Amino acid sequence: MPRITALIIAFAIFFTASTAWAIQGYKDRHGVFYGLGVGGGPGAVHIDNELSGLEGTGDLGLHLHGILGGGLSENLTFGAEANGWIRTVSVGDSSHNHQHWSFNAVSNLFIIEGLFLEGGLGLAYAFSDATAADGSESRYQEMGLAFKAGTGFEYFLDGTVAAGMRFGYTRHVYSNIDFDTFIGSVTLRWY
Repeated sequence: MPRITALIIAFAIFFTASTAWAIQGYKDRHGVFYGLGVGGGPGAVHIDNELSGLEGTGDLGLHLHGILGGGLSENLTFGAEANGWIRTVSVGDSSHNHQHWSFNAVSNLFIIEGLFLEGGLGLAYAFSDATAADGSESRYQEMGLAFKAGTGFEYFLDGTVAAGMRFGYTRHVYSNIDFDTFIGSVTLRWY
């Protein structure tokens, strides 16, 4: 009986360890991945002779993030991402709904465990609807360029899903305005 009990305990330990080893084996960034994120941060418009409601140090807005990419190695990933920053502000008696989007080619370099540096560039799109007190509406929209840099950390929850935090700066450059954001977001990636 003691041998059977010892055999059952040994089998249970081996089974538990083999499951952990199998999960550990999947914790890499090779192949295709996708991810989502949500957060926020301040944004500021730099514009001459007009009021957008976002001049100065910046107002907090909602940040949305999505990415589809691939891992070149365990430490280097490339992807195509979409980022959005949304905020409605009041200027006098009018209301401005701001949406600033960027569609970037981006790379993550993992330097220590889950800590990474991020950089990218792509297209920017600004969209603003202004509604005056008398009900009249005006719209501004323009395509431009986007540049971004940041850092983050992710932790594998299991063999293929990683949760993380990202912090970054994005600059949108248009013909007569510039737009800056500093964001923080919570992310999930499926590798």
